[in-house]
Amino acid sequence: MPRLTLGQRLRRARQAKGLTQEALGKPTLTKGFISLLEHDRAQPSVATLEWLSARLGQPVSYFLDGQDAVSDKMLAMLGSRGRGELSRRQYEAARKVFTELVRLAAGGRNEAVRIQAELGLGEALLGLRRLEEAGRHLTKALRAGRTAGAAPVECRALRGLGTVAYRRGQFLQAMSLYKEALRALPRLGGAEPQLAGEIHLYLGTTLGQTGHLDEAVEAYTQAREWFEGAQRPEQVGEALMGLGNILSAGGELEGAQSLYERARALFEQHEDLEAIARVRSSLGMVLMQAGRPREAVEHFQASLAISRRLESGADECRALAELARCLFVCGDRAQAAEFAERAVARSREVGRPDEGARAGIVLGVLAAERGDTEVAVGAMQEAAAQCRRSGMAVELVTIYRELARLAGRQGHHEEAAAYHEQAFEALRAVRSTDTVAAIHLADPIGLRAKAVASPKQPR
Repeated sequence: MPRLTLGQRLRRARQAKGLTQEALGKPTLTKGFISLLEHDRAQPSVATLEWLSARLGQPVSYFLDGQDAVSDKMLAMLGSRGRGELSRRQYEAARKVFTELVRLAAGGRNEAVRIQAELGLGEALLGLRRLEEAGRHLTKALRAGRTAGAAPVECRALRGLGTVAYRRGQFLQAMSLYKEALRALPRLGGAEPQLAGEIHLYLGTTLGQTGHLDEAVEAYTQAREWFEGAQRPEQVGEALMGLGNILSAGGELEGAQSLYERARALFEQHEDLEAIARVRSSLGMVLMQAGRPREAVEHFQASLAISRRLESGADECRALAELARCLFVCGDRAQAAEFAERAVARSREVGRPDEGARAGIVLGVLAAERGDTEVAVGAMQEAAAQCRRSGMAVELVTIYRELARLAGRQGHHEEAAAYHEQAFEALRAVRSTDTVAAIHLADPIGLRAKAVASPKQPR
C-alpha cells in the first residue's frame, strides 16, 4: 500500500476532528492555503507544521512519516528549530522537537538526521537534568558520530557525557571525557569556537574541583580566548569566574574579587540569572576566605534565592552547603547545622553528592565540637568516601586531618597516624601553586579562626 502524502495525512486528520478547511485555518491560515497543503501544492514551514500538529492533536512525525526528499529538507529545518531552542535554553521545547526527529529517523532513511536527533535529544535532556536518559542518547550519538566520522558530533557528545559525569560528582571521569573531546577538536579546524571554549571551560571547572589548579588556569585562559573570538561576552564571564576561583584557591583574594565583579557585570548585562547565582556564591566564598563571613552571608542568600527561583537544584545545593560553612565560620552553629542537613538532603534529591560531602564535613565538625565523636567520625568517613569517588583531594586533606585529631583525642594514636598518612597522600594529589591556601579554603575550622582574628564585622 502506498504511503500517504503530507497533504493526504493533513486531510485525514482534519476530517477526523470534524473541521472544515476554514475552521482548521482560523485565525492563522486561510482556507485556500489549507486546500493547497492538502493537495500537496504547497509545503508548510516548520512553524506552520507545528501549529497544525498542535491544532489537530497529532505529532509532527505523523505528517512527515514516509515523505520524499522534500521531507528531508523539512527534517533539517525541524532540526534547526531544535538547536535554536537549545541555544535559548528552552530545553523542554527542544526535547519535544528532537523526540519527534528521533521517531522520524528510526527507520534509518536519513542517518545524518538520526545522529543529530540523538545528539540534540541528549543535550536537551541534560539541560533538564535527566542525566540517565541524557547519557543514553549522548552515548548513541557518540557511537554513530564516530562511525560516520562526524567530528563535531563526537566533540559535542563527549562534552555532554563529561557534564553528565560532572553533575553526578564523578569528576575524574568527567575530566577524562573532556580531555578526550579536546583531542578531537583539531579535526574541526577551528570551525566551532564556542564549542571549543565550552570544552575548555568545563575541563577547567573539573580540574579546579580536583585540585589541579595550574592546569585549570590554562584551560580557563584558553576558554576565554575562544569565547572572545566567538564574540560570546556572557561566556567570557564564565571563564573570568573560573579564573577567579583559581585565584581564590591560591589566596589572591583581591584579584579573585576583581574577576568576579567583572564576570557579574557581564552576567547582569545579559540577564543570565543562573550565572549570577553562581558568581554571587563565588563572591561569598572569597569574602569568607578574607575573614568577612557576615558580608559573605548576603551573597550566599542571594545565590540561594535565585537558584530556587530558577528551580536549579545543583546551584541550590551549592548555596546551601556554602551557607552552612559560612554560618559555622560566623559561630551560628544551630543555623549551620540546619543548612548543612538541608544541603545533604537536597544533594541526594538532585544527584550532587559532592555538595553533600562538603556539607557533611560541617556536620562532622559540629558533632566533634559537641563531643559526639561517634557521629563526627561517621559523618567524616561518609564524606571521605564520596570525596574519594569524586577525586576531591583538597577536601580529603581537611577530612583526614579532622579524623586524625579525633582519633588522637581518644588516644588511638596508631589510627591517628594512619589518617595523617592519608592526608599526606591526598595532599600529594593537589597540584597547586599555593597548596596551603587551597587547603585552608576547604577547612571550616581554619576559616573560623581567621574570622575571629579579623576586625569585628558589622552585623
